[in-house]
Amino acid sequence: MTSETQSKFPSWKAPESIPGIRLFWSKGFLHYAWVSGLFSVANIFFLWLFIDIFVIPTVLSSIIVIGGTFFLRYVVFHIFKVM
Repeated sequence: MTSETQSKFPSWKAPESIPGIRLFWSKGFLHYAWVSGLFSVANIFFLWLFIDIFVIPTVLSSIIVIGGTFFLRYVVFHIFKVM
């Protein structure tokens, strides 16, 4: 490559070397992202199930589902050593 070509194509940086991206380019963040997404869907499903199908009052269902998935999320994060 000549110096003229090098000036047209700046050197490419790996994502790990970019300061703002480094945090999100890790195995831990990917585990955190898919576990959080999975638990968001689970919250919606279980709230629908408890409120509409089992006809449990909304406040009680919310406490059970949100509290239960909160502790379960911690266990899953601990298993994958995200925390």
